[in-house]
Amino acid sequence: MPEATSFTRFFAVVQRHWRLFVGVAIAAAALGAIFSGPRFITPRFRSSAIVYPVNLNSYSIETRADQLLQLLESNSIRDSLVKRFDLVHHYGIDTAAPPGRTWLRDLYKERVEIGKTRFESVEIEVTDEDPVLARDMVNEILRQVDLLNRRLMHANAREVLTIMERTLAVLKEGSDSVAARLDTLRSGTGLLEYKTQTEELTKAYMRLLTHGGSPGQKDQVLAMLKDLEQRGGEFHSLSELNDLLIKGYSKQLAEYQKVLVDVDKELTITNVVTYPEVSDKKVYPVRWIIVAISMASALLLCYILVFLREQRR
Repeated sequence: MPEATSFTRFFAVVQRHWRLFVGVAIAAAALGAIFSGPRFITPRFRSSAIVYPVNLNSYSIETRADQLLQLLESNSIRDSLVKRFDLVHHYGIDTAAPPGRTWLRDLYKERVEIGKTRFESVEIEVTDEDPVLARDMVNEILRQVDLLNRRLMHANAREVLTIMERTLAVLKEGSDSVAARLDTLRSGTGLLEYKTQTEELTKAYMRLLTHGGSPGQKDQVLAMLKDLEQRGGEFHSLSELNDLLIKGYSKQLAEYQKVLVDVDKELTITNVVTYPEVSDKKVYPVRWIIVAISMASALLLCYILVFLREQRR
């Protein structure tokens, strides 16, 4: 191996200039500690909440946690938070000039993290320079996701309600028409119950034939049987149709009442397991990492410069 690239030469250079390397390491550590302090880098704090999804309907094969994630990542929730907490000015972004809106969305995604845990719960984390604001943003996200779900649920229920109202109107109109025709037949022919009247008139006619009733009685019974023959079929069909329409209307009305409840239902879709709190411990910057990187970079640069100087000599 050439001498210039051997470990022996490397350690020899370090050994000859160890005081220089120690001084550079101390200076880099000190500068790293100073410039990573709050005067130069504003510390950020994190607030989080863990929630379980509840009161969510299944629309596909996705889990309720996946559905909750989809709602939480809605841009309507993001826009509500931007407006509520004036994040445009808080983040110092000019959205009037492009690509300000893109920067705002990217910074929001960096500061607001939403993910699913291994226990099928959902964790919401907000990082910000203001620990109180971070806590308030988590609470507002939870409130907004409930409002979003209610808007979606109410809109869907109103659509179903409109369809059911039309169906009820059609069933009511059909039932009224059939009932009016039945009233006409009852008043004109005396029909009340087709099967019962047919059985009773048949029995009466057979008794007259058996026991010798008067011709007038026979003619009267025959006339009534003839009316049943002419109008009975229509009366019987209309009676069955009316029963079906009434049953259909009652069933549809019961469903309508359920949907009517959904229109005004105020449900929450999250059970909060861990509530967000105001953090007193910063999560950024991690000063020891900055100090370690500063020392490593300074020592590497120092070694390169010393090595190049010795090569010239």
